[in-house]
Amino acid sequence: MNGAGDSGQRIERIPDPWQHVDASGEADRLIQVLEEADLAPGWAELRQTWLEFSGVRPGDRVLDVGCGTGVVTRDLAQRVGHQGQVVGIDPSTRLIQEALRRMEEQGLKGRIEFRSADAAALPFPDGSFDLVVASAVFGHIPNGPEVLAEMVRVARPAGTVVAFDHDIDMIVINAADRDLTRRIVHAYCDRYFTSGWAGRELYAMFREAALEEIQVLPLMHTSTQFEPYWKRMVERLSTVAVKTGMVSEGEAEAWRADLERKGRESVFFASRSYFCLRGRKPAAAR
Repeated sequence: MNGAGDSGQRIERIPDPWQHVDASGEADRLIQVLEEADLAPGWAELRQTWLEFSGVRPGDRVLDVGCGTGVVTRDLAQRVGHQGQVVGIDPSTRLIQEALRRMEEQGLKGRIEFRSADAAALPFPDGSFDLVVASAVFGHIPNGPEVLAEMVRVARPAGTVVAFDHDIDMIVINAADRDLTRRIVHAYCDRYFTSGWAGRELYAMFREAALEEIQVLPLMHTSTQFEPYWKRMVERLSTVAVKTGMVSEGEAEAWRADLERKGRESVFFASRSYFCLRGRKPAAAR
């Protein structure tokens, strides 16, 4: 197998750009990923399902950790209403700037507060929020338990902590070559994502954080059309696999061609699996 990437040299892994968006050189692309994925068929419905599961109520004070461009934050603002408050934090100043711009465009100025901050050192007193959420954050950070501990700290006693994340190894794509598909998906999971198994790891983290009444909601985004979201996904998956030497460029081209053909013939099928966990902070110290 030829393991050459773009430069002809195999690399062990590609740095996860979501860890340091501002220094990644990919901020514009990542903004597009965040906002355009929301427009793909089924994504808004998926988000509404897990937000309903979160238990957010009118009048709640909510923190959105790793808010990105504010897609989830804006939905939360609608749900808590004028009597509630939503704060979004992200370490990327570029994403926060974009979040502020989109907030104003959608007439939500004054209803959301955005800050640039480190999720492992949240700038809020203990017990500041009724609900603390993190959407697709744990897959991109190396210190998940530390971040979850901070989320629990700033939740009020008997408050709710929610994490929604994907499990990258559970990406399903109906391609002709099974072995090749497995190699491509595993490369994306292990050689691009900081924690590609975040979805399956969250339950243990919630238990170790001493959260109570933990519930798990499994979710799946499925597509039978080779629409723009999945075209970008297929390109990204195969590019990572080539650059990290898991497949050759020829194998990647054949894989993409097979999926493009399936799209033309209306037999394309793919899905991504997600898990949403909800836990309650103890009402009082034991």
